[in-house]
Amino acid sequence: MRNEIVLDLETKSAPQNFGGRGLATLGISVVGVWSSANDEFRAFREHEFAELASLLKNADRLIGFFINKFDIPVLQPHIPFNLSELPVLDIFDDVTVKLGHRVSLASLAKGTLGASKLGHGLDAIEWYKAGDWERLEKYCLQDVRLTRDLYQYGIDHGHLLFESYVDAKTVSVPVSWGMPDESEIRDVIEKAKEGKRVIEIDYVSRENAGDGFRKTRKIEVQTVKGDEIEAYDHLREDVRMFRISRILGAKLLNEKVKERLVPQTLFS
Repeated sequence: MRNEIVLDLETKSAPQNFGGRGLATLGISVVGVWSSANDEFRAFREHEFAELASLLKNADRLIGFFINKFDIPVLQPHIPFNLSELPVLDIFDDVTVKLGHRVSLASLAKGTLGASKLGHGLDAIEWYKAGDWERLEKYCLQDVRLTRDLYQYGIDHGHLLFESYVDAKTVSVPVSWGMPDESEIRDVIEKAKEGKRVIEIDYVSRENAGDGFRKTRKIEVQTVKGDEIEAYDHLREDVRMFRISRILGAKLLNEKVKERLVPQTLFS
């Protein structure tokens, strides 16, 4: 059985800037984890970090939100081995690459799970200073739970949801964990185009037009330009645009494309 560890931590003081050298000196009040091996949540305080290190050493993958730029640099001085040895999935990094902008854990949790955080990082620092360990650990483990549930939702659905700041609509962002590499999808697209074959794609739309975010489409590839495909959509019986970054899977079908009259390319 794979042992995946979801991790979140709280610091004793606030960082001046994320990604800077000072992260290693912030101090850690509590580290919260969830282990898939025993389906258990647990909070570790400073005197328990040797036990935490043993747990992490045996992890098959470390999962978190903003973990590469914050949690791992903060935690590294307290762990006697190089954390970069572990495979890491950072949900923040994955979502940011797909969207081209940042989205908070709170926004994703609300849009995807209908759940809320119990505060924010500055609250956690105040609880630590006040010695309120119950609220501190509860807050930290709630963030672990939200991250775990977002990860599982992404596996099950191939996307996460959040409310767009632009138009206040609930929109989707495809996620890559559990998905084939984009190069594999592009290879299927290229074979379909060259061989004039129909492909079936598993696709995540940006918005829900009444038929859900995730859908299966049979398409005939006409033009590929960067991240976009111009293709005839069998369901809509018309030419549509599809983003490769939103395709979760692609399958080459034993079906030849038909000659169709396309008056003008959508790319023009």
